[in-house]
Amino acid sequence: MTALPEDLFLTRMLDASVDGIFTFDRGCRYTSWNQVMERLSGIAREDVLGKNAFDVFHFLKETGEDKYFFAALGGESTVSENRPYIVPETGREGFFKGYYSPLRDQQNEIVGGIAIIRDITEQKRAEDVAHDAYQRAIFHVVNSPLAVIEWDTDFRVSRWSESAERLFGWRAEEVLGKHVRDWHFVFDEDVDAVEQVTNRQRVGEELQGVLNNRNYTKGGAVLYCEWYNSVLRDEAGNLVSVLSQVLDVTARKLGEEERAALLLRERDARRQAQESDRLKDEFLATLSHELRTPLVSILGWATMIRKGEVDEALFDRAIETIERNARSQARLIDDLLDVSRIITGNLRLDIRAIDLVSVVGAAKDGLLPTAEAKRIVLQTECELESCLVKGDPNRLRQVIWNLVLNAIKFTPRGGSVTVGLECVESYARLKVRDTGEGIAPEFLPYVFDRFRQAEGTVTRRQGGLGLGLAVVRHLVELHGGNVLAESGGPGQGSTFTVDLPLAEDRRDPAHSEKRRQVIERRHNARAEGQVGASGILGATVLLVEDDDDSRRLLALMLERQGANVISVASSFEALNVLVSPASGSDRAKEPLVTTVTGSDHVDAPPVTSGSDRSPDIIISDIGMPEEDGYELMLKVRALPLEQGGLVPAIALTGYATRKDRERALAAGYQLHLAKPVEPADLVAAIASLVARKS
Repeated sequence: MTALPEDLFLTRMLDASVDGIFTFDRGCRYTSWNQVMERLSGIAREDVLGKNAFDVFHFLKETGEDKYFFAALGGESTVSENRPYIVPETGREGFFKGYYSPLRDQQNEIVGGIAIIRDITEQKRAEDVAHDAYQRAIFHVVNSPLAVIEWDTDFRVSRWSESAERLFGWRAEEVLGKHVRDWHFVFDEDVDAVEQVTNRQRVGEELQGVLNNRNYTKGGAVLYCEWYNSVLRDEAGNLVSVLSQVLDVTARKLGEEERAALLLRERDARRQAQESDRLKDEFLATLSHELRTPLVSILGWATMIRKGEVDEALFDRAIETIERNARSQARLIDDLLDVSRIITGNLRLDIRAIDLVSVVGAAKDGLLPTAEAKRIVLQTECELESCLVKGDPNRLRQVIWNLVLNAIKFTPRGGSVTVGLECVESYARLKVRDTGEGIAPEFLPYVFDRFRQAEGTVTRRQGGLGLGLAVVRHLVELHGGNVLAESGGPGQGSTFTVDLPLAEDRRDPAHSEKRRQVIERRHNARAEGQVGASGILGATVLLVEDDDDSRRLLALMLERQGANVISVASSFEALNVLVSPASGSDRAKEPLVTTVTGSDHVDAPPVTSGSDRSPDIIISDIGMPEEDGYELMLKVRALPLEQGGLVPAIALTGYATRKDRERALAAGYQLHLAKPVEPADLVAAIASLVARKS
């Protein structure tokens, strides 16, 4: 094999290099230039050899590359990093890395320099791309809404982003290098769950995962957080780090809890609505039953009486039955109206001093026949001469009446009901005890609820609407007292206790004389009421009622008390009576006007007046066709004095709410009475207005 000449061998070796190689003498003139340099620079070897480097490439001085030439000539080896270049002849641009060393001869004298030029343009571009990607990643980490936390192999904090500072409050220098157990960061109840995840990450069982736990902030607040964890391991499977991105989900969690609570409330509301619907259906069925049942006796006995099928022996029983059932229906309607007033806040009290001893005695006397009919012993335990409280007399009578009647209703034959009254400190304590059916423990909390009855089915043994005790509770509370129900259970009887505040004069002995005067006035008032019937003897009453049966009954009832009654069926006819001349012949021309005198009572035209006087009083229904009682009274009050413009008037109506009463009084009526009315109450009302007119 023939050996190459040394110069040719060196040339071939330089050309075989992957890097550009050139040499220069002490005058910085190129002495060699391999093929890679030709490719990099775009300049052939023969065009640079013997020429000064700085004349060929002007950018060498502009970029400071000339210093590396001089360093090599000075005997120093240097490296130029990331040097930019541009070749004007070709327009090529890029970056290179140069290794400059001195070139020595055989005597070790520096005769020039040698440079190895490595084109790093692609590498530099790749590094720039990677750097840009890294910078973008860093930017997103720093500005991410998620807190970014990195943990090292010992699970100590190695990165704590600004978003982590914003979220948790600790600065990076406060937590870097700390293990999660080194500061109060994880919510106490969630520590075990965090430890389990950490162990799985350490042994390689979990590379990615989501953990929900609670964390403390520096200020002590608790955050609900979602941790998105990514585990980095090397090629050998060893743990390098764990990157956690943390999302604050407190608002979402609280929203979920609120939605869950709303769902529960909605379910409860639905259950309550269903229960209300069930109770409503039961109530309507019960109401229908309670209203229709008395009608059986009323209509049955009335029909038999009309047909003459009731002999003298049964007549009193028939009348008593009709009266009792009618009163029962009236009580049901009163209870319904009271509940309506309570719900709407329209129940008003007429507060005055009232002696409970007399009220208890009156209740016993009134209910004794009912108790005796069931062979129940009704007794009172009261050693007080008087027990004065401040309240509405009618409403407190209603409270006692409802409690005693309830006890009688639920006490079987042969049992007993005891009403006790005593003073306990500043309260009057009323107790109604019975030996009846008792109250089941599960129903006891609902005993005062509206429309609630222990037996709500068609098989129930007791009647009623379940309103009496509800009315009792509300009335007692309106009087500033309280009511309590107690029972040992079914068959153990029950006790209802009412505490009412005593009147101030009852607590202070210095007011005893005033208390005595109040009681005396009440006795006198009752005595006056007993002789009130004589106050309407000879009085002329104009009765306006569109219902034929009611008109006939009221006219007859007032006639029996000594009144002269002119009964009409409409507002138009009533006005005719007032404005027509007071002669009997003229009045006889008016149709549908009934005059009652003495014992002759008819209700068919034509009739004659039993009195030439104008009416002393007007009693009018409110709900009438064409023109109601309000319009009638407005027209009456517009009449001149001589035509009855100031005649006292009573509104007798089935419209019995507070607003109805206020509207009636505003229209010009002096009194408002609700149907059905007790005859004695109506007579007393007429007597009071007639006396006032006189």
